[in-house]
Amino acid sequence: MGEGFNLLHEPWVPVLDLRGRERQLSVPEVFEQAPGVVSIAGDVPTQDFAILRLLLAFLHRALEGPEDGEDWEELWSAGALPTDRIARYAERVENRFDLFDESAPFFQVPGLRTEKDEVSGLDRLVADVPNGEPLFTTRSAASLACMEPAEAGRWLVHAHAFDPSGIKSGVVGDHNAKRGKSYPIGTGWSGWLGGVVPQGSNLRETLLLNLIGREFGTYVRIGGQEDLPPWEREVDKPAGAEDRPPRGAIDLYTWQTRRVRLVGNRSGVTGVVLSNGDRIPPRNLHRLEPHSVWRYSEPQSKSFKEPVYMPQSHDPARSVWRGIGAMLPSTAGRYTAGKSGQPKHIAPGVLQWIAHLVAQGHLDEEFRARVRAIGVEYGSQSSTYAEIVDDSIPVAVALLRHDDPALGQLAEQAVSDADGAAGALWIFAENLAQAAGAEARSGAGDEAREQLYAALDAPYRAWLARLDTGSDLPEARAIWQRWVHRACLQLAGELLATASPAAWTGRTINDRLVNVPLAEVWFRAALRTKLALVHAHIPDESALQEER
Repeated sequence: MGEGFNLLHEPWVPVLDLRGRERQLSVPEVFEQAPGVVSIAGDVPTQDFAILRLLLAFLHRALEGPEDGEDWEELWSAGALPTDRIARYAERVENRFDLFDESAPFFQVPGLRTEKDEVSGLDRLVADVPNGEPLFTTRSAASLACMEPAEAGRWLVHAHAFDPSGIKSGVVGDHNAKRGKSYPIGTGWSGWLGGVVPQGSNLRETLLLNLIGREFGTYVRIGGQEDLPPWEREVDKPAGAEDRPPRGAIDLYTWQTRRVRLVGNRSGVTGVVLSNGDRIPPRNLHRLEPHSVWRYSEPQSKSFKEPVYMPQSHDPARSVWRGIGAMLPSTAGRYTAGKSGQPKHIAPGVLQWIAHLVAQGHLDEEFRARVRAIGVEYGSQSSTYAEIVDDSIPVAVALLRHDDPALGQLAEQAVSDADGAAGALWIFAENLAQAAGAEARSGAGDEAREQLYAALDAPYRAWLARLDTGSDLPEARAIWQRWVHRACLQLAGELLATASPAAWTGRTINDRLVNVPLAEVWFRAALRTKLALVHAHIPDESALQEER
């Protein structure tokens, strides 16, 4: 194979198989062995996301579809992916997947160089090596002196998707470069997103759940004539495009946010030339980008004099279930509206697609999936990686149905129950602190509220996993409220046990006496209002008992 390293022939995609073994596969092998693979298992979760989207772009182009729900159902029922069609496509694009090809290296620009021929270290590619922060990484500088081409290929894909913003190398041929520098254009496209990926029991199911039909263009435009990945277009020039609009989801899956050249060969990669590539404003791309929740932005809407939606990133301090209402098509999107008359959130297009499949009978509504949330929180000016978010929740796909939204609404109502109780606990903790002499907003309430959310994290996921079309909805909500009530009382008891003598005596605040007995009375009254179903008759509390 000479000095080349072709991603269609060489193993480079890390996967976890059904026996729990970690392996590396080439792109065609991933599709061939997908039924026996649990998931992609990259070096970091964001790598999983970036590689999955690359595979989806490849699969869409190989199949030239699916066209519609019926076409999708045929693929779903087959038990294996159509490897013959995939192989024919792989043969057609084979010459564009070599990392070190002289004229068209994969995801790179041939001959990319700076005026002084500087080459950066591989720490510019690797997400778990913060620049200037060697104490906070598990990798040594020596381990990055040379990298296997398989790993370099993974980080190359990751860089286009998640590379931080900041000043990059100015390269010859880029008219925007000044004094050897390329000034910030933002993070990689996926870095804007709060990534949302439905997952099945194996990689075949995961790929198909994310394989959106072309007929679904009303909500997600994908697979049009111009919606092409880089390996089917002309090789990029050193200068990035400033105003090229994305042409569809495939284009976004493989968006070339950077201009890159790996320095090395199949024996090892020793450096990288990395500059800015195609700029992409994140406004109003919800009809093209299916893997994120979108939020209505009032300030931007006023500025641009039209409704503006922005991708909603994940908050590392907030479990994904707490924002489930914005994620479900049954509770977010064109079916709901806020004060502005516009929906506050638009659910991810991929979940709308699954809801469509269920509503049309192409996917069994009892099918259970995991919805995985992946994203990045960047540091100052988005120029460094601060934290990677990776979370998931189990759902029956019936929760997604916008034509029958009751189940999804119940999931959202349960979060509202938790929020209401958390608010009551916050006030209780603050009242106790102030009764003892603390100033308002002492932090006691914040701590108690976060403790409650932590206590409810596993129970909510377990409760949600049990919801399906056979659930008695009032009973299910009453069971949940009882669990919230118990958790609140337990935490309140701990607060009472540590209350000082001064808090029992209390003091006058805003012309009202506040002490422990009064704070407890107010707290219990608030819980009765927030959790009104606690004392409802529940014939079967087995779900609650299992979580005790």
